[in-house]
Amino acid sequence: MAGGMEGQGPRSYCSYCGTPLPPDAVFCHRCGKTVNPSTQDVASQYSYYAPTPVPMKRKSSLQTAHEVIRGIGAVMTLVILVLVGINIGIMIWGAGLVVPEALESTTSLFLALPWLVRILSLPGLSFVIYYVLLIAAVLLSYLFMLYLGRKELLNELAFKETKHSPAYAIATLFMAVLTMNTGYYLLIGLFGVDPSSGGSEGSALWELLYSLLRASVWEEVVCRILYIGLPLAVVYAIKGKAAPYGRFILGGGFQFGTWEKVFLLLSASIFALAHVFSWDIYKVLPTFVAGLALGYLFLKYGVYASIMLHFLVDYLSMPTYVWPGTVTDLLLGIFLIVAMIVGLVYMVYYFIRAMELFSGRTLWRWESKRPVAAYYQPMSSGPGYKPYSGPAVGPSFGFVCKHCGGTEASYADGKFRCSRCGKDN
Repeated sequence: MAGGMEGQGPRSYCSYCGTPLPPDAVFCHRCGKTVNPSTQDVASQYSYYAPTPVPMKRKSSLQTAHEVIRGIGAVMTLVILVLVGINIGIMIWGAGLVVPEALESTTSLFLALPWLVRILSLPGLSFVIYYVLLIAAVLLSYLFMLYLGRKELLNELAFKETKHSPAYAIATLFMAVLTMNTGYYLLIGLFGVDPSSGGSEGSALWELLYSLLRASVWEEVVCRILYIGLPLAVVYAIKGKAAPYGRFILGGGFQFGTWEKVFLLLSASIFALAHVFSWDIYKVLPTFVAGLALGYLFLKYGVYASIMLHFLVDYLSMPTYVWPGTVTDLLLGIFLIVAMIVGLVYMVYYFIRAMELFSGRTLWRWESKRPVAAYYQPMSSGPGYKPYSGPAVGPSFGFVCKHCGGTEASYADGKFRCSRCGKDN
């Protein structure tokens, strides 16, 4: 073969790898690709004994790490869904405690400006109706989350590559925020700040069940719909951009343009400052970060997603109030430790994504930059392989490998070496 090339000179080149080829070559002796697909007799003989090499994607170590992390995140998502389901059961069970007290009490609706402004008082029966609506909002949000992302969630749990489900996004954001908050509270604790002070400390169980539920829903109505959805409706109307009106109330499906980013920051800022009145100034930073996560979910998935993340955070410790004891504390403690370990990775991931979102630049790529077509599966015999002993059928120079049936070879040291399997003939 080498002598034939020396005498005639290369008249063509492989269109895949650029290797010089003799004029009658059927396969490239370097990459194994078919030079002239019309030669069906030789091509069929070749493919019978061993399949034609196919492109093989070699994963980088970064891509492998990404898949492992995604799989761990899917498992944690399932655990978190179970925890949310338990807390929803507690919420429904708690109605028996809250309703009798609500009939004899009054609650109020507030706006965050960011200072809290009372806009309406709800006594007795109106309190109960409002409370039932809060329960319905959380329950419907949970069902929407599962229904809208059911296919993606099943693929994630089967460790298949797919776009992220709403449940996965909510769970991983929760773990990232939990890790960030824990680190922040440990840090300020070194300076003598008690992060457990404020909020609903010392409240009765029925008050906790109600106040944390109200925060999960009403704060999303105020800070996400009022400060993101409705302002975007005005901007879209001024710019003459068509969009379904329901999107501005229910959220979801927004692109992260300039105005979306502006109102996302505004909403998170008002959300953070409003917590100063019931907590303290130290609460601003972690609540601002949580507000960014909640606003992101509102814009990308919808208000049901932000309600679910808020409910997950606020009702996180509720099982310890309902079932106080060592077992509950131990199980919840183990869950929190694992969630924070996994959340450390997602905290870094979402921090990078947030920087990319607001800067408009790509800072990190999970995908490999190596060309997929440059790598081919090793040429190996198929399951029906038998050593070829028949006549050559139109190979380029009369050579047929007795091991694999290949029809291209190089000549060295008095022997033909098959370009396909590398064995001497």
